[in-house]
Amino acid sequence: MAGLPQESSTEPEATTRHGNHVVKPWVYPPETKCIPEEQFIDLEVIDLSVPFSSSIDLSTDTSGCATSSAGYRGPGHDDRDISSTPSPQDQEIITRVLKAFHSTGLVALKGHGLASQEIQRQFDLGRLLNEDVGEEEKQTLHARIKEEGSWAGYKPRGYYKRPDGSHDYIEHYDFYPFTALESRLPEIAKPYLNEFRGFIEYNHYVILRKVLAVISLGLGLERDFLWRLHHRGDVSNGVLQPNRSDEEFQEWKHCKDHLRYAMYHPPSEEDRERRKKIWLPGHTDIGSVTFLYSQSIAGLQILTPNGEWKYIRHYPDHIIVDLGDSMEFLTGGVLKAAPHRVIEPPEDQRYLKRLGIFFFVPFLPEVQLRVIDHPSLRKLGAKDMFDEYYRLGGKPLTQAEWLVMKSKLVGTKRVQREKREPVDVLEDIHYRYNP
Repeated sequence: MAGLPQESSTEPEATTRHGNHVVKPWVYPPETKCIPEEQFIDLEVIDLSVPFSSSIDLSTDTSGCATSSAGYRGPGHDDRDISSTPSPQDQEIITRVLKAFHSTGLVALKGHGLASQEIQRQFDLGRLLNEDVGEEEKQTLHARIKEEGSWAGYKPRGYYKRPDGSHDYIEHYDFYPFTALESRLPEIAKPYLNEFRGFIEYNHYVILRKVLAVISLGLGLERDFLWRLHHRGDVSNGVLQPNRSDEEFQEWKHCKDHLRYAMYHPPSEEDRERRKKIWLPGHTDIGSVTFLYSQSIAGLQILTPNGEWKYIRHYPDHIIVDLGDSMEFLTGGVLKAAPHRVIEPPEDQRYLKRLGIFFFVPFLPEVQLRVIDHPSLRKLGAKDMFDEYYRLGGKPLTQAEWLVMKSKLVGTKRVQREKREPVDVLEDIHYRYNP
């Protein structure tokens, strides 16, 4: 076994300063040498700078988008009409993406327009939110997860008591666009509000829009078909401009994207045994698309089509894109939600904290989770996953209802009922990879 790498809390000189506070950098630990190559899965790597390069430029300057301490300077996207007719080069990428999302439900993105130092900056801010804020202040900003199904704010360690008796060791701070407010931030993070807002915006308007375009065309739909189910209004509506009041942002209703900075802490030896070295049990994500910013500590695994759990390797400066339940619902299983879990890191990383950045994307709240009514989907073999639910008397679900329901089920043990009810069908989906 390789020697243990240096603890991530030992950091080099800080990168930026606001007043008396210094933003310390997050130090990526060395990659593991303990996992055999055959235990990794190779994802399809997609260069997002290639599709539609002749009709839209998404490689515009992003230096003011999310990472400059001076704040966000502009939308960084082009809202011109884009041809729905892909070139042969575009079609080759579209075919590869659709094949990957039909099998594993994941791809790795490069060419997304964010430079290495910009991604590093977001990890630095994620470290700040989790490590530089006191527990007393975090308690005043706790998310109302069980009460409202809302993740906005802090989820503390130990929030969930697992069925095996162990506690969870994950804490995170979450934003929705309409909660990216100075009044909702800890004091130490308030100077960086525009950076958080800009990062949300770039993920939504630039990366997400292009990913959805590739998926739409792969399904035989119009280029912006899926985008219109994720964003209310024109492309430029809802720009998160700086120097606007909290009151203005609270009325932001263009989407409900969800940014998370999560810190995974090593569990106690007792809980290691109780949880059988599983940090986050098998699950699928709630919404349609999730962006995971790749990081170097191994632990994220995907369930392959042949039933094996395989590690996802670190792709430096890449974004891992996985599909969630809602995309599987609307495409009738043509595209698959990606079942994944987080297990204990290997021996040479086991004692280290693991920092993750996630961008969760649902459909608009009012979108009904029915199969898209389109000849192309029927030709591809789409099937409604809610057939039994409707037969038992269930009413059509909206994205908002599914978000709240599944959020409340996270970390809970399944209830056994004497007679099968519509809710059992929904719980079948939620618990399908973690009975």
